[in-house]
Amino acid sequence: MSAAQRKEACRSGIAAVAAAGFVLLSTSGAQAAASDYPTPGQPVAPGEAAKDLDPASTTVEKDEDDLRVATMSADLTGASTEQVLADLRDGLPEARTVAETVQINAPEVLVLTGVSTDEYGEIAETLNEDYLSVGQNGQEPLDYPHVFTAETNSGMDSGADLDGDGVIGGPGDTIGYGEYPGHYGTVIFSKHPIEEDQVRTFQEFLWDDMPENSMEEDEFSELERSILRLSTGTLWDVPIRVDGEHVHLVASSVALPEDREDLDTARGGDERRMVEDFVSGNGWYLYDDEGQQGPLIPGTRFVLLGQPMSPHGLEDEVEDLNSLLSSYVLQDTEPAAVTDQPVDERVGAEHGTDESATRAVPSGTDVRASYVLPGAMMDVSGSGVFWPGEGEYGYELVDPESPHAPEDRLIWLDVGTL
Repeated sequence: MSAAQRKEACRSGIAAVAAAGFVLLSTSGAQAAASDYPTPGQPVAPGEAAKDLDPASTTVEKDEDDLRVATMSADLTGASTEQVLADLRDGLPEARTVAETVQINAPEVLVLTGVSTDEYGEIAETLNEDYLSVGQNGQEPLDYPHVFTAETNSGMDSGADLDGDGVIGGPGDTIGYGEYPGHYGTVIFSKHPIEEDQVRTFQEFLWDDMPENSMEEDEFSELERSILRLSTGTLWDVPIRVDGEHVHLVASSVALPEDREDLDTARGGDERRMVEDFVSGNGWYLYDDEGQQGPLIPGTRFVLLGQPMSPHGLEDEVEDLNSLLSSYVLQDTEPAAVTDQPVDERVGAEHGTDESATRAVPSGTDVRASYVLPGAMMDVSGSGVFWPGEGEYGYELVDPESPHAPEDRLIWLDVGTL
């Protein structure tokens, strides 16, 4: 089936709780009037020709009875959380690009990974109030009255000399890669209520507590084995209420070191197995940060979103990289680029192409780094990757030559809510 046929088929089918260790923000939901340039630093306004482009070439209208969920790695980080917050308040072009991308695709639930997160959720709140709820370049603003974020293991100091350099402290001694706590965090934005009293987070689960884990006996000391957590980033179970029914958002992300040689493939494999065991009901050994044991209850309606495993090209030596995709409790819809321009005819296609790729790799093969994987019981109406070609609606938001375009692309999924 061609990309155009797939697109047509899609169209036709279509308050902080600090004691619990997470921040749940409830906003008023008041939407600012659509304004092209509310603050300094926004991208240049599109020309008249761009405004005349047909949105139907790169977007799919959602059926009113479906739930649209989406994710992307936003790459909104900086030298510190204070710096990120200051940049956002001044007007950050990269954040405008992310917000406009989201507004064009209009998901009811959005999971952003690769976002620096702070203790009080101010970064998440600023993204919501100053970017998503403000129309970017004439787009319709989005109202997300429910926002969730929590601590991540990214950048969290372990208190031990994990990298063996004789010094305790620094990125090499963190639980998950990062220059500071929350360096690569996750935020959930939702139009639907979040059942905060049922949220489960798995930040503190120890790697050594996984049965038949891959920890090398002689690689870690007894102290290190007692403190090294399995998750390098995030694993959350966040239920939302949609038309009186519950849908569980299983948000997962990994924090990858910049140097590929520092990648712990053994831990990556176990981290991926942890996610699979949780959603499949096989994780009897798991315990959350409140001490509740066990995995997701079989039969639960859920969607797995984020970056639950290292992307192709970074961990290709691991044979079972696709173990999640072949799980019997998940559906891999293989979302493809929504476009009239085949990706294999674009600049850079000589390096290889994959219509499901979500991350641009300069001078290399684009990779599938982010995922939206519905549970096997979910009724899927459509899915896609926001990846316009040159001259198509929204291209400036993914243009690899743009200094404000993120490396990663948004992916969306439409599911029935009954």
